[in-house]
Amino acid sequence: MEHDFRSARLGPARIVPSAFFTAGQRQVAAGIVDILDRDAAIGHEPPYHSRHHVAESVVAMDLLCQQAIKLGLITPELAALGALAMVGHDLGHDGTLPDTTRLEEYAAAEVAKLAAGLGAAAVAVMTEVILATAPSRVTDNLARARSPQATPMDMLCAIANEADVLASLLPTLGWELGDLLAEEWSVHSPTRAALARSFIGRRTFLQLYARSTPVAASLGLTRVIARGIDAFAPDGPQALDQMPRAEAMARYNERLGAMPV
Repeated sequence: MEHDFRSARLGPARIVPSAFFTAGQRQVAAGIVDILDRDAAIGHEPPYHSRHHVAESVVAMDLLCQQAIKLGLITPELAALGALAMVGHDLGHDGTLPDTTRLEEYAAAEVAKLAAGLGAAAVAVMTEVILATAPSRVTDNLARARSPQATPMDMLCAIANEADVLASLLPTLGWELGDLLAEEWSVHSPTRAALARSFIGRRTFLQLYARSTPVAASLGLTRVIARGIDAFAPDGPQALDQMPRAEAMARYNERLGAMPV
């Protein structure tokens, strides 16, 4: 899995249309990608929330949705709209801190305009998914998805949260993406930027996703996250943050490599 995401980061970002898309949905996706390309061309592309991140999110959403369909949790129609939402979920992202839902609200409104031709019902699904990608909603989304009363939309929104960060949860690439996020945040909050690349910040992030949807769990993501958390012992993240980074990373990776997959 990590190899696939790492390969996607070689060279220019290429946002591949979802396998679930209809012809009309492909056109909408192409329109969103055109805007992302134009923004990048004039320097409006943050280090982390870039077209690479969008490409990774769409690949992850396809992977999770394929499994969710096999498990009978969502339909192919919902999968297509969820994937299309992920193409546009960070449209207009300016790299600022995720302390409000402003960025998600802007992206949802812009995508709604571009996707109006798909109909009100389709736009409503995409809007709900994009709004659900706000970090402040992750815990509630997962609780609904894991509930016995979970609806297909509940599952789709929780899957979108996992797709949004799946590449960052991977054991090696995740650290590199954390560094990019720190670079993005450094102009807004050096303190938050430092936390993003720290061992304490990494463990906190992994713990947020330690409880997964049944979909992610069935694909082995829960085990990947658990290994990442367990590798902080016995020193703990605080002690690792006090060491020279190269030494701390070597210790962490040695423990991670010694754990059964």
